[in-house]
Amino acid sequence: MVWAVLRSLPLALSLGLVVSGAAAPSTATEQTPASGEPSKQSLEPKAVTAPEPEENAVMRVIRRMESSVTYSSYSHVTRVNERTGSYEFDCSGMAAWVLRRSAPQAHSAVLHGLRNSRPLARNYYFRIAATRPGKARWGWQRVSRVEDTRPGDVIAWLKPEILRSPYTGHVAFVTAPPDPLPGTSGAFLVRIADASSYQHQDDSRVATGNTGFGFGTILVQADPETGAPVAYGWFGQWSRWVLPAKMAIGRPVR
Repeated sequence: MVWAVLRSLPLALSLGLVVSGAAAPSTATEQTPASGEPSKQSLEPKAVTAPEPEENAVMRVIRRMESSVTYSSYSHVTRVNERTGSYEFDCSGMAAWVLRRSAPQAHSAVLHGLRNSRPLARNYYFRIAATRPGKARWGWQRVSRVEDTRPGDVIAWLKPEILRSPYTGHVAFVTAPPDPLPGTSGAFLVRIADASSYQHQDDSRVATGNTGFGFGTILVQADPETGAPVAYGWFGQWSRWVLPAKMAIGRPVR
């Protein structure tokens, strides 16, 4: 397995990775570090194992979605019919829909100052990043270290500068405690729920062929000194690229 960390040789050395000279393709989007990612289904990656998710308001909404979904699609217009199990939205649309039902104060805080009621991925990052670690504020509690992440937490990042994309980043919900990647210091496999047109490691959308709502595993690299998230791999332990990015993890509490 060969990984590449773009524009971050120190991070690559800390991970014990091989830095490739290949540049990211100009067609890469915010959701895929490099287009043309080969199919990993044949590699039969080891599934992430973790305890059952905590019972909290966010996870109750997500599990209700999981049990009812019959159709999902990645769309920049949110259309949801819980009765029929149809879910259409993008990553920020899903985050808004879930938080509106599980943590309305946290949802309102993300909307504060926006010209419309349609937040983008970057708005989740900026709201969480503006929350000081420790005491909860505006319905959010900042999670400083990757290893302290719990089910129901929100992880958001800004689009890395190396990627050419009209999108602003990505936002997702953590659904299981982070699983340290053996032999790689500070790297964690993190199970998430999100809305995407691209699949992650061990992705639930493989079986259905749907885009939009689903579950998958990403890799999150923690800073060796602070434990804060500093880079991500879209395809978990099989990621071709591990991209440095501005990242933040927050816990919706109200």
